[in-house]
Amino acid sequence: MKRPTGFSLIELAIVLVVVALLLGGLLVPLTTQIEQQKIRETQKAMEEVKEALIGYAATHVDISNHPYLPCPDRRTGAAAVTDNNDGHEDRNPAGDCQALEGNVPWADLGVSKSDAWGNYFTYRVAAQYSNSSAGITLGSSPITTNIFVCENVVGAACTGTVATATQVPAVIISHGNNGFYAINSNFYRMDLPANYPTAPDATRSSPFELENGNVHGDCTAIPGDNTCTKYVSRTPSGIGSTAGEFDDLVTWLSPNILFSRMVAAGRLP
Repeated sequence: MKRPTGFSLIELAIVLVVVALLLGGLLVPLTTQIEQQKIRETQKAMEEVKEALIGYAATHVDISNHPYLPCPDRRTGAAAVTDNNDGHEDRNPAGDCQALEGNVPWADLGVSKSDAWGNYFTYRVAAQYSNSSAGITLGSSPITTNIFVCENVVGAACTGTVATATQVPAVIISHGNNGFYAINSNFYRMDLPANYPTAPDATRSSPFELENGNVHGDCTAIPGDNTCTKYVSRTPSGIGSTAGEFDDLVTWLSPNILFSRMVAAGRLP
């Protein structure tokens, strides 16, 4: 009697299980590689933003030939205002910024408007560095700002004694893969349930992401609130972490680097 050839159903089932296990083992590393690539792309884009800020200051001076940094692109404004989120800085006729926090003015700087996850970069600049009527000078004392970047504290606890960076001219933020508190490509802020279907989960958001979203401690939930001056840069943490989920990428413009580059460009002293 001739025996049947081919695989039995049991053998096929075993093969499918083995293949599924192999694919499952490969999928996680591949997902991790893709995420790491997005992080690298975003960090590179943020460094390009910093270089563009320095380049802007080197080519923009006040009446006394003093350089200044660009204003943010506003996120909110009066109902009749149509130039929010357009990539151009928003500056008052007097020279000061209409909002000290908003989006990176990507169109003016010639840089990417968004991170690798498609959300706009947050940009906060100090008033002392961005007024086109009173630019940056090298006086007898350092320029002081109230912008701090801290590591593991928020709100009033973020002071010069625990800060990663103190009195910085400007901060640039990517709100990471989860995008919590970012402005997305549809110009919706991703903590407003009425506007975005996946608002941050209170059980997932960390106080550190809340701080970078300016809805914690010394800040309000209004984008562009000029009292928001505290930011957090720390080790990433995942869902379920005791510190809460945190995947923001934060960088800042060092005053020392800015001054030295302006001196090299002949803009200071």
